[in-house]
Amino acid sequence: MVPGVRGRAARRDLGLALALAAALFAVYAAGAARTIAVGDSGELVTAAWVFGVPHPTGYPLYILLAKLWSTLLPVGSVAFRVSLFSAACAALACAVLFLVCRRLGGGRAAALTAAGCLAFAPSFWGEANIQRVYALNALFLAMALWLACGWWLRRRGARPAPPPSGEGTIALTVLVAALGAGNHTFMAVFGVTFGVWALFQAPALVLRPRTLALVAAAVVLGLLPYAWLPLAAQRQPPLLWGDPGSLSGFLDIVLRRDFWDRAWVASPADAATVAADWAVSVGRELTWVGAVMALLGVCAAARRRQAPVLLLLAVMLANLASMMLHGSRSDLFVWHRYYIPSYLVAALFVGLGAEALTRRAPRLLRLLPLLLPALLFAAGWARFDRRDDRIADTVAGAILDQVPPGGVLLAADDSVLYPLLYLTLVDGHRADVRVGLLDSVALPAAADFDPQATPVVFTHPPDLADDALVAVPVGLTFRLWKRGLPPPPAVPVVEELPGVGAVAARDALTRHLIGHVHFTQGLALADSDWPRARRHFDRAAAVAADHDALLFNLGVLYLRRGMMEEGIAALEQADRISPRGLESAPAVRAADLLAQLRAAAR
Repeated sequence: MVPGVRGRAARRDLGLALALAAALFAVYAAGAARTIAVGDSGELVTAAWVFGVPHPTGYPLYILLAKLWSTLLPVGSVAFRVSLFSAACAALACAVLFLVCRRLGGGRAAALTAAGCLAFAPSFWGEANIQRVYALNALFLAMALWLACGWWLRRRGARPAPPPSGEGTIALTVLVAALGAGNHTFMAVFGVTFGVWALFQAPALVLRPRTLALVAAAVVLGLLPYAWLPLAAQRQPPLLWGDPGSLSGFLDIVLRRDFWDRAWVASPADAATVAADWAVSVGRELTWVGAVMALLGVCAAARRRQAPVLLLLAVMLANLASMMLHGSRSDLFVWHRYYIPSYLVAALFVGLGAEALTRRAPRLLRLLPLLLPALLFAAGWARFDRRDDRIADTVAGAILDQVPPGGVLLAADDSVLYPLLYLTLVDGHRADVRVGLLDSVALPAAADFDPQATPVVFTHPPDLADDALVAVPVGLTFRLWKRGLPPPPAVPVVEELPGVGAVAARDALTRHLIGHVHFTQGLALADSDWPRARRHFDRAAAVAADHDALLFNLGVLYLRRGMMEEGIAALEQADRISPRGLESAPAVRAADLLAQLRAAAR
């Protein structure tokens, strides 16, 4: 190809990539969450808005970029603005993937197939219009792969050889990986994977002192956003996780030390179980036809030396291995968003497979693989249209409305605590209420406690060491109260919060939050109106049938009321979900309580 023609083709590809990004952004923005989403979205948005530090790893780059974006785009709520930030990152990630596929020799239809399969894969789409870090992580991974593939093509003497080349490209790839690690630690895993692969590809170049110096400088420069954590701690923002101002606290956050003991994998057999689920999930995300095309793409690219197949497969395996090392049961088997790096690479292989299948086909038939992303789009729109999804906002607002003026609200569960932080610290709703983490705040001594003068409210039943104190269920909350005093004012219990039932089937976190609402309302009614309480308990068990802790608590409640059959059934279901112990409390096993019951029966 002559230089002028090559340049026109590159400009056309860039224009098509930008058009693709614009179209995908429009799709994601149309269905973007207008308010805060379930899970840790509320914490991330709040941390960005108040310049705070969220849970490990602190996500400093995400916090800084989301703050900048939401400040420069004064449209709608802060939560909606950050939803649009995710939409922009996801759309750009797909556009860059299109360019990666083109760089590796895929035709435009094949490259569009790759980008479309990623764009509408359920786990990726599920993160493209809410407030979390995974869309930005996908963008960094796509950019790093674009650089790495360009370096590989030049190394093997491909023509046209894409710039830049040599040690500069290696350093630039490492810089992108290090910057991405300030958003999500997977990019650090990618950086190591790329480094090992590059060392085998060109040891003389990689081990050259100049290359090593450039790489070291790229790592230091890329990781600079982490300096934000101790700086933020000095300001004492209203949301501050741990103690990032000290060296030990800083390492606790960056290395996620408190999370490593939650790993589900404990044996080689466990690793095989996770690997099987991961492999099956690729077929579910890209359709089984797409999975077959991805395998074809791997074989075709390896045979024709069309792509750095070893690097791409190593990225997928590194993603799997990193999750095996520290992923909890839900991380591995429920929330497949952690496997988005694998799905991105698999979507690239789908594009290469589509190219291999249609290379010699008539021009019109080359468009046939585009039916795959079209099918994914048609199947996913209703599920990922989050315009009217206000459940986290609704539940948090209802809880806050039940707190007396000037009260202290101690909360647990990401989907309960974090929306409360968002509403109070960002939206300014009930700014008189101080929200804290349950069990992290010392409770007053009974002798000095006046429940009317100093209202203390919980979202979940607390462990109270002082027998003179009791947590009284009141509507959606629990009031800290003194034994012997007249009960606190009752709060009417509604059968259904507005808008809650309409979104019950969307995802596990939403189902669990709805289950929590019904379980808490059932507790408030248990002593005064058992038939209504039982209806709430039944609805909680039905909508959150995969929530081990809720079912365990429900089983214990039934046993205490002498309902042995119902209690054992709930405990058995909790044990089937988490036989190794509750995910939120690994030392608690439903099987142990069942064994005690069976021994007592004997």
